[in-house]
Amino acid sequence: MVNLPFSAHIPGGLIVGTEIIITGRTDPKFDNFSVNLCYGHNLDSNTPLHFNPRFGSKVVVRTHRLNGKWQTEERSGGFPFAQDSNFEIRIEVKQYEFAIYVNHLQFCTFKHHQCKESVQYIYINGQILIHDLQLRGGQVRYDGKYSQPTSKPPEYSPYPTGVLSYPVSNGPIMIPPVPFTTAIPGEVIPGRLIFIKGAAYSKPTRFTINLACGPHDSYNFPLHFDVRFAFGSDRNQVVRTHKQGGSYATEERHQEYFPFFPSATFELMILVEKNSFKIAVNNKHFTEFIHRILPIQRTTHVMVLGDVQLHEVRFQ
Repeated sequence: MVNLPFSAHIPGGLIVGTEIIITGRTDPKFDNFSVNLCYGHNLDSNTPLHFNPRFGSKVVVRTHRLNGKWQTEERSGGFPFAQDSNFEIRIEVKQYEFAIYVNHLQFCTFKHHQCKESVQYIYINGQILIHDLQLRGGQVRYDGKYSQPTSKPPEYSPYPTGVLSYPVSNGPIMIPPVPFTTAIPGEVIPGRLIFIKGAAYSKPTRFTINLACGPHDSYNFPLHFDVRFAFGSDRNQVVRTHKQGGSYATEERHQEYFPFFPSATFELMILVEKNSFKIAVNNKHFTEFIHRILPIQRTTHVMVLGDVQLHEVRFQ
């Protein structure tokens, strides 16, 4: 769940076809909440969409904020929310308007009054529980080039200049941009759990999750988890290996099934055990990777890159 107020960067901004999906639960007593698409990280910036359900007056206010001033409100359409109830809000970016759906039914549209491409943040405020936040479509793709297949596991080219490395966070990291690097809070010891939720692109080649001994790809990788949809001669193959001293080692390729699909959301969990990493996908055991770099406490960072959108990364 997400603590409010909450602000998250929308990597690449908004384009036609972008969808933002929010699921949560309303508070039994609190009066209102708001979902905002902003140029900056909060309402101090221009806000092309302010979506504000108000339980006291049973109205959903839609407006926008320009140069520090709220503009004309729209209030028609009824009130599709109930207190102490689950809800889903889906905002679809169209050429001339936002189309807003509540609980799978179209509720309203809101005409673009400001440049939609300049939206960089979603800001949510109020007394509600946010269970999940997803961004579909419109994400900036990895703009590096993959190397050609070789006899060893093909490597990605170096990260583009200015790749963001997230600070240590005990809370969930929501919809971070890819390529993505973050420090793992605390020691990596048996019992630690790394949770990664995302979705592959609609026409993916590959994406990779690395557990690393530092914040750059020059460091050793205790785990290199490489999901290949169509890369070189590989089709629907997950390659597992490690990297030490700049070289990748023996690959592990055995798999009972391939758990990833284009455009489909996945939940991946890496459980640290004394002798191995155990990896589950969508709550089903997928594989086990015996530790090759010891002690496991040398693992300090998570890296994700390739043809994937990240929805959430968290640690337990």
